[in-house]
This record gives sequence, C-alpha cells and structure tokens, in this order.
Amino acid sequence: DPSTIDFMVNNAQATIQAAKRQKVSCVVLTSSGGSTNPSDHPNEVPKKEHEHWSDPESQKQRGRFSPAAKTLMEIHALAAVGRNQANQIVQPEKAKDAPRLCIMNPNLILGPQLHPGPISGNSLPWIVRILKGEAMNETIPNDSMSIIDVRDLALLHVACFENKDASGRYFGVDKSYPWEEILTVFEDALPSYEKPPRFEGVQHTPTQFDFTRRDSLGVKLRPLKETMGDLIAFLQSKGVLIGERS
Repeated sequence: DPSTIDFMVNNAQATIQAAKRQKVSCVVLTSSGGSTNPSDHPNEVPKKEHEHWSDPESQKQRGRFSPAAKTLMEIHALAAVGRNQANQIVQPEKAKDAPRLCIMNPNLILGPQLHPGPISGNSLPWIVRILKGEAMNETIPNDSMSIIDVRDLALLHVACFENKDASGRYFGVDKSYPWEEILTVFEDALPSYEKPPRFEGVQHTPTQFDFTRRDSLGVKLRPLKETMGDLIAFLQSKGVLIGERS
C-alpha cells in the first residue's frame, strides 16, 4: 500500500522531534535490510551500511512499497538529525540539537515470540507452515536468508542506546544462511520434519556483509541451531507444532 510510505516517514519524524523536545539523548529506529539492497550488487561483495542503499523510486515502481517506506524513512530520519546517507554531518546547526540516531536493519527475525498471546506477524506463521510441510515443500530453494534471533536483535537495540559512540545504520543480522542449511537445522531439531529434495547445481553465494559496525556494539549472537531449537520449543508450547525435539 503506497500509504505505508507516508506513515513510516511521518512517524519516524515525529519520534525524532518528540525526543528532541523532551531532551531524549538517543533514538533507535527499527528498519529493514530491504533498504540496503542496491540493484545489481553481487552477493560476493560484502555490503556496508553507509554505502549500500536501495533505490526507493525503483522499489515504488515495482510495487515494493514497504521496503520503499523503510528506505525513505531512514533517509528522512538521517536528514532530520542533520546527516546524509553516509551518516556524515551536513547540517551542523540541525545536528547540534538533535538526538543521536541509530537505525537497525534486520531481515528475517526468528526465535521465541517476546510478547504474550498467540503467534502473530508474518514470519512465525510462515515457519510453522514450512515445518508442517505446507510451504517450501517441493524443492529446497537455491537461495539464502539473512536471519537474527529476536533476543539478539533486542540486545543490539539496547547496545545502540547505551553506547554513546553508536550512530547511524547497523546490520541487525547474524549472517545469511543458505536455505539448505536452514532446513537441515530444522530437520535435525524436529525429527518429524523432512526437508524437500535438493535443488540441482551449485549453491548460489549467500549475501555477504561487513559486520564491523555491528560487532562494535559488543553483542554476542546466538548460533542458528540454538535459535531454531528454541523457536521449535516455543511453537510446541503454543500447541501449533507437534513432534518430539531431538
């Protein structure tokens, strides 16, 4: 929906202005890795937060309004604190009175749901369908997915707030895992699940990241096996998944 763009941009602006009025020292915004994908960027070349940006106009033309909204939200949020897309101060007067701004860029967020109640959102119901054999059940995709544990993402947000030197964008990603590896971890953790046949040919290179900035925050991230094991245990506790864990 195109209205998503104004909604995200305006709410980020309002948050920054409210923080400025109330003398809040730092604002941490959650965006998406969908804003860090320049066209024709090869997976083999590590992406860097302040160099690699999606083209919002191209995103809008392709009907990708949610990623476009996040890209534009970030650009306007940085401008509101006097900075450009490289996180350089370009308007000193505006930057002087602005809160410190950090932006987290995650992709697929998994792990036990933090808020109470039934499972919700897009990611967890989709994972349940995969584990029940209702989705991604014909062939393993020759592709990859950038994943982070929700608990680690929360800690990265806190680290951004607490570290007075933190500023600008940070990849909220553990790494990009091939789907073959992801589904194998599911199979190992849940014996009732059987992954589909492998694709033919050579595995495509997963997206590569330069994690220098993320690692500067000092948060130790969980391995994929732990995240997926805890996720399956959580889904079983909610009664949406049956079967013994290995």
